[in-house]
Amino acid sequence: MNCDVVFEGGGAKGIALVGAWQEFQAQGHGYNRILGTSAGAIMAAFLAAGYSTQELLAVLSEKQNGRPVLATFLGDPEFGDAEDVSQSVIAGVLRNVDLPFVPDALGASLNTRIVRAMLTQPRFRNIYSFVERGGWYSADAFVAWLQAKLDSGEVQGKPRNYSGMTLQQFFDATGVDLSLVAADTSAGKMLVLNHHTAPGCPLVWAVRMSMSIPLLWQEVEWQQAWGSYQGKPLAGHAIVDGGLLSNFPLELFISDQEHVTRLMGPKQNVPVVGFLIDEARPLSDVMAVPRGVGRVLAESRTFQRISRLIDTATTAHDKLVMEAYAQLVVRLPANGYGTTEFDMSDERRAALIEAGRLATQQHLAKFPPGQASRGVESPAAMRQMVDRIATELLAP
Repeated sequence: MNCDVVFEGGGAKGIALVGAWQEFQAQGHGYNRILGTSAGAIMAAFLAAGYSTQELLAVLSEKQNGRPVLATFLGDPEFGDAEDVSQSVIAGVLRNVDLPFVPDALGASLNTRIVRAMLTQPRFRNIYSFVERGGWYSADAFVAWLQAKLDSGEVQGKPRNYSGMTLQQFFDATGVDLSLVAADTSAGKMLVLNHHTAPGCPLVWAVRMSMSIPLLWQEVEWQQAWGSYQGKPLAGHAIVDGGLLSNFPLELFISDQEHVTRLMGPKQNVPVVGFLIDEARPLSDVMAVPRGVGRVLAESRTFQRISRLIDTATTAHDKLVMEAYAQLVVRLPANGYGTTEFDMSDERRAALIEAGRLATQQHLAKFPPGQASRGVESPAAMRQMVDRIATELLAP
């Protein structure tokens, strides 16, 4: 049975989604439309590109110089000679420092040289990236990896060659109705990126924007060449992880309000299923979380405090829908795993995938997709709540 499928974000914990899909597919189910946020956007894009479960498992097991290839996604930021540091916040701070015996005419030039000298130091590059680009790490390695994967292998006997496509071109080539959620921090609104709303946006950059966890990765600036969003220009806007506003927007497949269908297309007469990364649900026999890349920022009190604030803000409305439509939500255990644990061992990765598979098996045994949907067919109050939440999320 084909369903409208929602994949939640969760950073490295999103690996559990592969095990969940393995079981979902093994029981004869597939997708009609796909909606993903953050790590869920990556999963959604791979499925839309025709990746099989076996191909996904192979991707997750890839190594580079003996380390999981996923660990390279937390990349050291690089700034070339063309970087205009003279207008940076840090150069501005230096301008306010009165250096004795240094003429004002030389001050600006000296400040620029100081910043450039500091950029030769790896840790300062992270600080500069954090202040100037909104994230501690670069995601250039992720973009290169995703481009390679979207051009790797074949689908139905034809090469993929999807990496250079816009969302409209990708839909035309595959027929897959794919939507990815991002957040426009310049306008303070949620973006649902698909061939309806942003046909000129490159697929790769739609995924990159959706997975850009605030403060962790550099934010993305919407380019003029990508065209408009719902007919409105976004050039220059800062775009980050859609989880900033909604990490699990199940309501977008449930609501039939006109302002929702304008983004998503007509409501479909198929079951809806959501795969949720449940950080409170434990796995059995999970090893202690090892130290690895990403811990400098991820273990800091500041980052944890901000992460908790974001989680609290984003889960409030998501939780209302999840509780009202609990039969549609497959909860995947992820307790004990870190959002930035991209360097997890093979054993921990295998345990997380298997936990996702077993959780899906147990859920489907209790709530088969068609029956689960019929079981929650909407009391008016529930539908009104879903419509209200969707309206609030999509408010201009």
